[in-house]
Amino acid sequence: MRLNRSIYYLFFILISFYTTEVWSQVSDSSRYQPAVDEPLHIEKVRKEKQHIDHDIRIGLDISTLILGAITPIRTGVDLSVEYNIKPKLFVVAEGGYNYYKRDNDRIIYISKGSYIRLGIDYNVRNSVEPNDHDIYYIGFRYGYSQFTQEVPYYLLLNGFWGSTDGSMAEEDAYAHWVELLTGFKVEVLKNFYLGMGVRFKWFLHRSKKNIEPVQFVPGYAKNYSSMVINFNYTLYYNIPLNYKKKKIAVYEKK
Repeated sequence: MRLNRSIYYLFFILISFYTTEVWSQVSDSSRYQPAVDEPLHIEKVRKEKQHIDHDIRIGLDISTLILGAITPIRTGVDLSVEYNIKPKLFVVAEGGYNYYKRDNDRIIYISKGSYIRLGIDYNVRNSVEPNDHDIYYIGFRYGYSQFTQEVPYYLLLNGFWGSTDGSMAEEDAYAHWVELLTGFKVEVLKNFYLGMGVRFKWFLHRSKKNIEPVQFVPGYAKNYSSMVINFNYTLYYNIPLNYKKKKIAVYEKK
């Protein structure tokens, strides 16, 4: 009887242990079951693009016009167009035409031609008000000029051999340079800006010709050297391009 009872107790303990293990597995699986059965919902966040007021600003360098009115030695026109690709970053294209003439008793020298400068400006000033569009900028330019020069008359003085005169025919030439510049542009009237800037120019290369030295390179400066400094005063007109499209209602006929 005792042996039968011991077997009975042992069998009861094994059944209890097995039931406990099964129940724990069922409870554990039920704990994670909802996470498996329910679909995973990911909420998409729509990123709104930042609105940029894209404008085109057209400029006229009035310092060149003033200089041409004061002295006939140098005349010309200098225009610029800039477009903001980002709120503080502008791409700039500048170009123009210059005429330079040096006339004295010993030489007559004429240089004339066109030029183009390409680069960028970065506005380092933060706007104070929503409608504040004044700019304080730093920039970079690459310049290229294609021009002609000639010497219609020159006189060489020599006490031993005597004086000689002559002339040199017109010849084509070109030149490259780079610029670093800084300045500001202030809105004086609605969409009208007045700017002042300083340019540091470094000569890169020019064509070698018979007429030496080159007295004036259009778009660069009088005389070529390792570095020159120029000032400019420019009047700008801003053309706003950020017009919003109007929604037009369309009705269908029944």
